[in-house]
Amino acid sequence: MRKKIAVILCTVMVGMSFAGCGKQEQTADAGAQEASGEESADEQKQSSGEAEEQQEQASGEALTIEFFQQKGEEGPQKGYQAIIDKFNAENPDIVIEMNTVPDAPTVLTSRISSGDIPVIFSDFPTQVAFRQKVANGYIQDLTGQAFLDNVEASSLELAKQEDGGYYALSYSRSFMGVYYNRAIFEEHGLDVPATWEEFLTVCETLQAAGITPMGLHGKDPGRVGHTFQCTLNAWAPNGVEIIEKAVAGETKIEGNEEFIQAFEKMKTLFTYANEDALALSDIQCYEQFANGQYAMCITGSYARGTIESLNADLDLGIFPLPNDTVETTRCVAGIDAAICVSAKASEEEKEAAYRFLAYLAEPENAQLFYDSDGAPSCIKGVVNNDEGIAPIIEILNAGKTHDWMASTISNNVSTDLYNVVQGFWADQDVDTLLKNMDASIAVTSME
Repeated sequence: MRKKIAVILCTVMVGMSFAGCGKQEQTADAGAQEASGEESADEQKQSSGEAEEQQEQASGEALTIEFFQQKGEEGPQKGYQAIIDKFNAENPDIVIEMNTVPDAPTVLTSRISSGDIPVIFSDFPTQVAFRQKVANGYIQDLTGQAFLDNVEASSLELAKQEDGGYYALSYSRSFMGVYYNRAIFEEHGLDVPATWEEFLTVCETLQAAGITPMGLHGKDPGRVGHTFQCTLNAWAPNGVEIIEKAVAGETKIEGNEEFIQAFEKMKTLFTYANEDALALSDIQCYEQFANGQYAMCITGSYARGTIESLNADLDLGIFPLPNDTVETTRCVAGIDAAICVSAKASEEEKEAAYRFLAYLAEPENAQLFYDSDGAPSCIKGVVNNDEGIAPIIEILNAGKTHDWMASTISNNVSTDLYNVVQGFWADQDVDTLLKNMDASIAVTSME
């Protein structure tokens, strides 16, 4: 009789401190006590057999598998949970338990380093850190798994690794863009701006009408970093490549005209934004945007489901942050949610994980995730009929995108730059910012 091992987890919600979750072998009560001395041998044998059966049922009832996922927003969590509840009901021999913690990337790195790798976890297959996990043998190669056939070809290729293998189920696309209240735009006769000058006209019109044009949130350096990437790719087309060269010691940021132009535009953007931007969290900003306090908000695909959950009546649209011309406008985009399996899991755990990934990849289940999360799906057959996000979908489909900085620049460099840029939100001194960026890169590129 083979005994299955069940992993008992503490599912930790956003806002709660992370607690280590251990593994424990489930056992059952013997279920039958030895009868009195007058009990017959047959009765004793029957009692013993019943106890063994009960113990087997208890220990082999279900294999509990942790799904460590890194998206803290309400939308994706609700989407995953809806699928998990459905899967667990249809697969009584497996229990999937989602684990979501604050600062998930750091926690996952720590757990991998200590050998406590979740059986299933979400990750970002275009990032440098992901490629390192693959090279170190932590992530299972999924090449040849039938469920990958359900992934759109372009999304599948984005996740391909250097050895030609596929180590993740690409699940949704990411992007950064300008979310806008379509009702406010319509009320004031505004069209989606296609150029920087048109964007400024929209902001002037809204401000003249007593409406705060733009909601920004700068309390979290990570979110500041996302806005930084959005504006850098919009206004400095070679910005990421320039940072790469600076990391390699081949150039400096200080004095670079593209960076000067980009951050001067950022200063202009601040004049149309909420005054408390630096103190505002993302959720606070989303709530105020959803309730009509701002006409626009710069954020990522990850926020759509959360914003819509805050106001079911909100007529939401999204467009790319425009550059000087239509031809030079593009946006940050990549793979947002991707699901992986630990290479260190047991064969039994891997088989259970494959079943769950296959279930995730079914179009009707991927639709559940899309309906909650709102990010474009990587799964064939998922339907999006929302005309409000057509402008951002058009630029994604046209390939006018740039991957996230983490795809080419190490996390320690990127993270420190986020903190430096957050300082710029406070003093708005472009010259000081560019000097500080060079100083940051000089230190972190050596780590």
